Amino acid sequence: MRAWLCLTVPVYLGALTLGFGCSPASGSKTQSQGNGGSGNAGGSSSSFAGSLNIEPDRPDLGCDPSDLGSPCSPDAPATAGCGDGLLTEDEACDDSNMVGGDGCQANCLAVDPGFSCNPPGQPCHELVVCGDSLVGSSEQCDDGNQSAGDGCSPRCNFELGFKCEGQPSACTVTVCGDGKQEGAESCDDGNTMPFDGCSSVCQTEPSCTPEGCKSDCGDGLVIDEECDDGNAKDGDGCSHECKKEPGFQCSQDAECEKISGECVLRVPALYRDFNARDSANGHPDFQVACGGEQVTTGLVKPQLDASGKPQLVNPGAQCITSEASFEQWYSDSDKSKAVVGDVVLFKKAVGTGFVNRWGAMGEQWTAVTDEQWAANTYEECKASGCTPCTYNPSQGCRGTRVAYDGTPFFFPLDSSPQALTDTRTEAKVGPDYGYGSWPWEKAVVPGAGTHNFHFTTEVKYWFQYQAGSAPTLDFTGDDDVWVFVNGKLAVDIGGVHPPKSGSVTLNAAAASNFGLADGKVYAISIFHAERKTEGSSFRLTLDGFNTARSDCAPICGDGIVSLGEQCDDGVNDGGYGECAAGCVIGAYCGDGIKQEGEYCDDGNRVDGDGCSSSCRKIVVK
Repeated sequence: MRAWLCLTVPVYLGALTLGFGCSPASGSKTQSQGNGGSGNAGGSSSSFAGSLNIEPDRPDLGCDPSDLGSPCSPDAPATAGCGDGLLTEDEACDDSNMVGGDGCQANCLAVDPGFSCNPPGQPCHELVVCGDSLVGSSEQCDDGNQSAGDGCSPRCNFELGFKCEGQPSACTVTVCGDGKQEGAESCDDGNTMPFDGCSSVCQTEPSCTPEGCKSDCGDGLVIDEECDDGNAKDGDGCSHECKKEPGFQCSQDAECEKISGECVLRVPALYRDFNARDSANGHPDFQVACGGEQVTTGLVKPQLDASGKPQLVNPGAQCITSEASFEQWYSDSDKSKAVVGDVVLFKKAVGTGFVNRWGAMGEQWTAVTDEQWAANTYEECKASGCTPCTYNPSQGCRGTRVAYDGTPFFFPLDSSPQALTDTRTEAKVGPDYGYGSWPWEKAVVPGAGTHNFHFTTEVKYWFQYQAGSAPTLDFTGDDDVWVFVNGKLAVDIGGVHPPKSGSVTLNAAAASNFGLADGKVYAISIFHAERKTEGSSFRLTLDGFNTARSDCAPICGDGIVSLGEQCDDGVNDGGYGECAAGCVIGAYCGDGIKQEGEYCDDGNRVDGDGCSSSCRKIVVK
């Protein structure tokens, strides 16, 4: 039985044209095709000659090089004209050589996945399309989409907390603290405690001594390095050795983390929760009888100890029982529970710098004083130009409304499942937040609950000192607060007291006092203790300390396909299957749009699914 199979195939001889090839299949009946005629090619015009060998029950599958024994497998004989640079009907590609691994199979019968071999006669070039399930040479992963939060980013690199394997990439969560450095981790020291050289999310931290800090590759600080993008991965422009990679240009202007559309600084913090002295397993220094209106300075030594902790001077002062009890404030013991967290600083509404706020999304604390009732309903209130009453939001008031940075209610462990279960108590609003009479929170915040008092806070932030600058730290809060710069005491607000303020500006004179040298890295260490009910306020402002990690972008036109580029042939002048301006692909096989000269296009560049990786129907001789 003989039959004639006529297929539309593209011919590329300088420019794309269409040809029709009719060839007999062995053992089939003779049928006419095209413009008539019998037993031959009829009225078809053809630029090709040869026979088509294809399974009768799989007429649309074409030739799959991955099938063992397939006529277009890598082991199949090369076509007669393979390597001559002319694309004929029995070839999927022809790049003027018979060498495999360069995009065109050595026998010219298949295009390697992820490559385009247009125009024929020229070297094939890689087309990297993030989201196409093919892991290109410049991609760390490709899971078939461009969604964030699934382990493979919209740029097809690893996201923090994930590792990705295979093609298409299957991403799974990494476990920081298991001692295995995986995925986007730049370190894993077997724990999730910060301030030990490896952060709570397994990112490298600068290593510090009493003489200063040493920046390590992967900590995001560009010190004695070509770049530092905050990870230890190759292929993203900055290598695991913090050297710039070919095809990229790097600058220190990486996009900031944003909340509510504004840049934020996320400062790592380590909290330790304690029970009051009279509670079960209570700590003797918490909920003490001491306290007053004034700050008690000189409670700690002017220099941190070798482990980077404050040292007590006079046991007994301000109801601090002993050196041993004080040491427990900022170290692990059976009296506390450590909870890893952070303090988020938002851009100040007025002036420069970053400051923490009352609301998780950056909302400022607002106080309304001198209120006068003005309306029965909010609708009447809006009509008369007043605002909702603080004490009764369903009514309208006139008054003085003032917004404040910081928070009068600093209780970071309220919702932590790791916190201890000591009795929760109500809180009051201090005078620094608009109410001089210390009202209870529930009087100004309807529905307010109780809080977890009695905890300490340890905050550390690294910065690069630059001569001529004058970065400033301001703090207002209660109770004990000590700030150290390069291990030396800079702000001393010790004791149990209402909210008090302190600040340090690192001008030239201060830099000399703290031993700061131009271009070097140093740590700001903040130690805070909330030791007594009924108030807990916290306002930390950092101005001029913010640093930016490296952001590496591909260099379009250098002929290197880099992360973030779909292609780069050095010319980028466009054309079917070629690279256009901006290092993006125009029309190409795999874009899901059947172009002139394509037999099919199913939106990918793989074989074995009914449409070949070249979007051609191959006539195998």
